[in-house]
Amino acid sequence: MFRKSAGLGVGLVLVFALAALIPGPVLGAGNGASADTGRIAVSAWQAALIALGYYLANSPWLFGLAFFTLYRPLVAGFFVGLILGDPAQGTLIGAAINVPYLGFISAGGTLPADASFAGWVGTTVALAGHLDPTKAIPIAFGLGLLGTIIFYARMSLDSIFAHWADARAEKADIGGVALMNWLPGQAFLFAASVVPVFLFALNGPSYVQDALDRLPLWTVNGLIIAGGILPALGIALNMRFIFRGSAIPYFFIGFIVWTATRGSLSLVVIAALGLALAYLHLTFVRPVVTATSEPDRELQPASAATSGAGSAAGSTAAGSTVGSAAGSGVRVTRGDLLRSWALWTFFAHANYNYERLQGTGFAHAMTPIIKRLYTTPDEIRAALKRHLVFFNTEPNFGNIVHGTVIAMEEQRANGAPIDDDAINSVKSGLMGPLAGIGDTLSQSTITPILLALGIGIAGGTAGGSAVPTLAGATGNPLGAIIYMVLVSVVIVAIGYTAWMQGYARGRTFVTDILRSGTIDRVLVGAGVLGNMVLGALAAKFVVVNLAPTITISGAQLNIQAAVLDPLFPGALALGLVVLTWWLLRRVNPLVLLAIFLVGSILAAYPFFGPGQSNAGDYSYQACTSSLLHPYAPCGAPPAPSAKP
Repeated sequence: MFRKSAGLGVGLVLVFALAALIPGPVLGAGNGASADTGRIAVSAWQAALIALGYYLANSPWLFGLAFFTLYRPLVAGFFVGLILGDPAQGTLIGAAINVPYLGFISAGGTLPADASFAGWVGTTVALAGHLDPTKAIPIAFGLGLLGTIIFYARMSLDSIFAHWADARAEKADIGGVALMNWLPGQAFLFAASVVPVFLFALNGPSYVQDALDRLPLWTVNGLIIAGGILPALGIALNMRFIFRGSAIPYFFIGFIVWTATRGSLSLVVIAALGLALAYLHLTFVRPVVTATSEPDRELQPASAATSGAGSAAGSTAAGSTVGSAAGSGVRVTRGDLLRSWALWTFFAHANYNYERLQGTGFAHAMTPIIKRLYTTPDEIRAALKRHLVFFNTEPNFGNIVHGTVIAMEEQRANGAPIDDDAINSVKSGLMGPLAGIGDTLSQSTITPILLALGIGIAGGTAGGSAVPTLAGATGNPLGAIIYMVLVSVVIVAIGYTAWMQGYARGRTFVTDILRSGTIDRVLVGAGVLGNMVLGALAAKFVVVNLAPTITISGAQLNIQAAVLDPLFPGALALGLVVLTWWLLRRVNPLVLLAIFLVGSILAAYPFFGPGQSNAGDYSYQACTSSLLHPYAPCGAPPAPSAKP
């Protein structure tokens, strides 16, 4: 995946670099290049702030919320706009860039593209270069693919620091293990993030604009066309998780409502309608899930069926309660639980690496518990070593694992027959299922829905009767602010509840939830709401325009304007989204991205029609000059000075 992502990103950048180096006449560049009017000069201190923002988006310092806030292009665009003095336009650009990343999921140490790099650097390039947001989308996508280089370098190098933590554990050095989890990894991440982003932010806008000025005008219009098509990829990626079963019709309802009202309804209103329909759906359509023993069998640790220690572990973890004082011995305090939860929430991914993923983060979170429960060097050493092993789960809903393990450690410290194998069995048995549930809730459902609402509030649309563009539109920074507040509250609430319930009730908390059907109903209801919002987003941002026009008995007939739009407005956009969803089940998303981008540029070439007669300027105001651009009546070619 790294080679594919980096290779495609390098390829896109080389295309622009080559175009910048080749003389304009060779490429047929016209006089329609954009002027310097409106460009913003990025100062050194502004570039430094943007670079710091990108680092913070990948760092642990925002209580584990950076991945859900600063990492998203919508939020990154808002802050870049603040730094460069235009938060409204920055939010608008960030919203446009974020649409293709709606289906972005990072799990298990993989990263298909760096949405954060695309957001921070892409918005800087577009805002400083005074580019249309739709033109910024394909450029930001290429930058996002390049950003994966930083991620994969970090994942590889951080494995070294895990062994440094091992050395501290051998010395029973609790503070040393905690330090190795965050200090060296964050020092490397700071250097690897700040330096390249600073240089990109300082010099990138002028280089990109120079490259665009040297490109032939039809190629630049191809990028604009791609800006209307690529959102279909992000929407379809998210559809893979919610476009199923009885929730499918709500996607089309959302699309039709937005199209029929011509966008007069806000996305918030459509979301409210989706909530009402979700309630009705759950009340009258979805059957109540009956309790079964299947979840218990699925979540039963492998060794628990054969090991007495494992059985004891399950029973003690399930039966322990916060603040219980049954019997004598040492007990974990509520303050210990809160400190442990805070450390995990902050530093779960501080030293994320290929060898152990969240292993050092788990050990770091256990340090307050180890300090409380164990006193001798041998006990401390053993506890640190058993929690430095491989571990990976969704870091919020997966907190049930940590709470359960803390309860087991407490029982072990008080003499219960719980050995290392029993604890590791519970960790390995629970982390996989909880990762699946947590990723489905947080990354595939909650985050995309709230992002869609934020994007809708931010404003802007890729539709229109002219070349799709957001130029002149005014963004609403409240879209980014409301999204940040809502997602932060929801994610923190999930993490805290899961941690405390895991300690109080252990594995039975998971089985009780699964048996009750609560998660199932939440996912179904979220699917109804999510499909409604995605359908509206598809109508709002995905644009496909057929240009060819035929003449019958002296009358001009454009297939889209004369046939498709009167029958079903937006049918081409809807068809593209559904086709993309179908293709994603068979084609790698990066391959599909390349096909869409190259196809958009080729479809902008004036193969035929009046535009061919003036090779120096392809403004697309004359009919039938290319395959994909908005329809315009046939007439004389425009003057060479016309702009796209």
